[in-house]
Amino acid sequence: MKPTPLLALLLFAATHCLLVNAGCFRQNPPGMPQLCPAIFRDCIDKIKELAELDKTHAPIAFSRKRGVGYRLPQRWFRKTCWINLDMHNDHDEDYASFMEIAVEAGTLAAACVAPPPHLGGTTFVGPRKVMNITILGVPYRPPPPRT
Repeated sequence: MKPTPLLALLLFAATHCLLVNAGCFRQNPPGMPQLCPAIFRDCIDKIKELAELDKTHAPIAFSRKRGVGYRLPQRWFRKTCWINLDMHNDHDEDYASFMEIAVEAGTLAAACVAPPPHLGGTTFVGPRKVMNITILGVPYRPPPPRT
């Protein structure tokens, strides 16, 4: 299988870059609510779809405010993987391309989902660092069989 350019870039970033702002999640102590692990392949498949949203390869505005570019928060799911993109507060605005977001999400997945305990994490994206990407595991429920 030939690696896609995005996958090659993610592997490079994961092996050569330090994800300075990433915080990988840790499991809660026994007796407390437990986090679900995510499967790395599920996350990478969804991240590839995010990269394909980048039609112009140019930064766009992200905000919670109405009428400002791409409205947040946004959540994307793929089987065991949940990816959330949001701002720190209602008044923040930042610019990024979907390719930049996909690369940051892929680097986060490589750092916090690929190695055990596979629980995900969070990091900042965009030049102002007021937008964050969070990756979490969710229980996978296969679709019901078609009748």
